Amino acid sequence: MKNILLASAVIVTLLNAAGAGQVPIQDRQPAGSALRPAVMGPTGGVSTGHPLTTAAAFGILLKGGNAFDAGVASLIAGGVLEQDLYSLGGEALVLVYPRKENRVTSIVGQGWAPKAVDVDWYLSRKKTLDGAGLDPAVVPGALHAALTVLEKWGTMSFEEVAAPGIAYAENGFPMRNSTAQAIQRQLKFFEGWPDNKKFWLKPDGSPYKPGETIKLPTLAKTLHRMVDAERAAKSKGRSAGINAARDRFYKGDIAAEMVAFLQKHGAPFDASDFAEYFARIEEPAKTTYRGYTVYKHGFGSQGPVLLQALNILENFDLHAMGYASADYLHTVTEALKLAYADRDSYYADPAFVQVPGEGLLSKAYAKERAALIDPKKASTSFIAGDPTKYDSKVKQWTFWKANVIDGVTPRTRSGDDENTPEIVKDTTHMAVIDKDGNIFDVTPSGGWVPGAVILGDTGIGMSVRGEQFWLDKTRANQIRPRARPRYTLTPSMVFKGDVPMMGLGTPGGDNQDQTILQALLSIVDFWNEWYPNLHGALERPRVQTMHFYGSFWPHTAGFNQLNVEATIPDAVYNELKARGHDVSRLRPFGMSGCATAVMIDPATGNRFAGADPRRDCYAIAY
Repeated sequence: MKNILLASAVIVTLLNAAGAGQVPIQDRQPAGSALRPAVMGPTGGVSTGHPLTTAAAFGILLKGGNAFDAGVASLIAGGVLEQDLYSLGGEALVLVYPRKENRVTSIVGQGWAPKAVDVDWYLSRKKTLDGAGLDPAVVPGALHAALTVLEKWGTMSFEEVAAPGIAYAENGFPMRNSTAQAIQRQLKFFEGWPDNKKFWLKPDGSPYKPGETIKLPTLAKTLHRMVDAERAAKSKGRSAGINAARDRFYKGDIAAEMVAFLQKHGAPFDASDFAEYFARIEEPAKTTYRGYTVYKHGFGSQGPVLLQALNILENFDLHAMGYASADYLHTVTEALKLAYADRDSYYADPAFVQVPGEGLLSKAYAKERAALIDPKKASTSFIAGDPTKYDSKVKQWTFWKANVIDGVTPRTRSGDDENTPEIVKDTTHMAVIDKDGNIFDVTPSGGWVPGAVILGDTGIGMSVRGEQFWLDKTRANQIRPRARPRYTLTPSMVFKGDVPMMGLGTPGGDNQDQTILQALLSIVDFWNEWYPNLHGALERPRVQTMHFYGSFWPHTAGFNQLNVEATIPDAVYNELKARGHDVSRLRPFGMSGCATAVMIDPATGNRFAGADPRRDCYAIAY
């Protein structure tokens, strides 16, 4: 283990020396690139939300692992290192492109609600889904998704890919500032949960300071137990070993300890909720945009918001408007408003709701929606369309539909207050591409320091993703037995025509698909303005509409609110205000989210990697 830590430290030293895998652009820097060198290489690339997570994935690639081995290593290491954003008790939503299969597959590692609950169960007990404690808990899905990917598409053992994460948990890692701040804000919550105090604080009860080394021995023990299960089944083959590790977590003694803790504290879980859980494998949703094909998770996620917005925006000449012009930002914002109205109406777990997905992604439907955009006036309505007219399977909709004629939500805080880098809950993202052109893209989250209960001596923080359900029987996305909440986590893959090109994603809750949309448009519609420095495409200023019902309990709306980064010129800011947007300034790079991406350059086949500067995301290519 010590050798693994040393190797990771060497990798990070090389990364920070700006030498490993980085080729400076000699001729010019794209505007706003802050002189960061392009990250390019002939072989592979990694971009994640933490330098040590990137190092863990990179180390696996150097050992001969493929993108899926490296991606799973990043998931496990990130679940140790980045717990203000994501832990192994959370969820992981994955897209994979295995070159030999030549198709994109979606892995839904979103946990489900226990079979004992529904809307009436909560209302009769006067409980809510407020995002802390055990009331909004769902079964952890991240490890099931990770081991599903490893078994089906990886080449290494669980022990090999878990080694960096185990080493960090067992031997320690430096506490980063955002994690230390998250812990500090949760000290009152910890008072009600002694295992959280024991896990996150020093033996004397004091918090770790940024830069100090923290060890997580109970989490290391849980991962070691999974490794032991794999070793015991090793003679039966690699897949059997991986399944044994997964089964020990979901069906064995680890699961028994988690369920016993939950039942002791009155949570309505039983052993079957864990034992019968599975990461769903399904076809992704997709659309085309100006010669590109874009893949997202299906309508159990918010991912199709991006696809619907692209379909709408294809009816406008964004390039002629110019990136971040008033016309451009107004049009993008209005398209997102329309997509969010459909999201909040129609998107829900497809195991329980027949979603009119064909209609929602119809180009004819998008043209109808695009016609609603007034080029000179911000819309204050929040009204869903009728996609059933364009759907061959779903002809009626019996659940609630957005129909807010004139929605304006007064601000309670400034944009700067609402979008600090120390946001209470957030997410992370990992993207990996290897020498063979395999692509792994994942957005994991949940089980955070904020609000997640550590389940005894397992070191697992229980996901509170149930806060994204509604306690309302008229809503499609209501809580049901064994349902998965309509999640915000939204990885993306982009092909140029039918040729794989890019994995892209971001943290940011409801803002995720806004960040991805603006990053993607920057890349594909304004290619010559950044190529070949992918950083330059991701650094450009962004806006953020709040014109939707928040996915997190209590689902607060922010109708007509628009947050604008300070690097947007005053003239553009004032014009957006004149068109009726309730505009608020954020500081430079103040937007929630941090886009990370890997790319195969269509012209050369070289690997590009990029990460924007809005957080401590890190990219490397080699």
